[in-house]
Amino acid sequence: MKVEALKMDPDKARELYERYVEHRDQMRPEDHEIAAIYKKIAEGKTVIRALESIRAAGVFESGLPKLAICPAHMAECWFSWSGSGENTRVRFGKQHVHERERKGVVRMPWPNFKDPNAGSRWTWCAQVPLVPVHLRPKHSLENYHILWEAEWTKRYPVDPYLLRRFGGDAWLVVAAWDLTPVERAVMEQRLNG
Repeated sequence: MKVEALKMDPDKARELYERYVEHRDQMRPEDHEIAAIYKKIAEGKTVIRALESIRAAGVFESGLPKLAICPAHMAECWFSWSGSGENTRVRFGKQHVHERERKGVVRMPWPNFKDPNAGSRWTWCAQVPLVPVHLRPKHSLENYHILWEAEWTKRYPVDPYLLRRFGGDAWLVVAAWDLTPVERAVMEQRLNG
């Protein structure tokens, strides 16, 4: 899966992080976010722009997004959109959620996103990949998201990323893996039970 990474020389990132920290008492929220990103890059971690990666990957022939993002604790990810033209927004997450609710959903602008099915259907569902037990964080999966190549069917996905959001469109890659044929077989059996 191709993603939009925030790349720079780790030594330069460390230098910039230290500059921000020197002025900690003057920092605004966005400065804290920038400093946190510099720190992770300086530590050799991968930071990506997940929402931009989704837009850049584009859509399948069906018109549905090639990539999806969802809270990691969920089993299903529902996709829908609203608005039109430059004001189009898409949503990944819970099936039924109030427009103002933030938990369990990721909303993002996607200017000029086209109706994938000429208005005959408003939502689609993809299976959220299993996080293998050895990669699961010790704390709740509710604090993490998964980015993956979406299968808008009952097929189980293959190569996800486990992410932790900094804020805005900056996401730390916590883990990346390919689901094994065994993991996919067990999960597909449960889906089609």
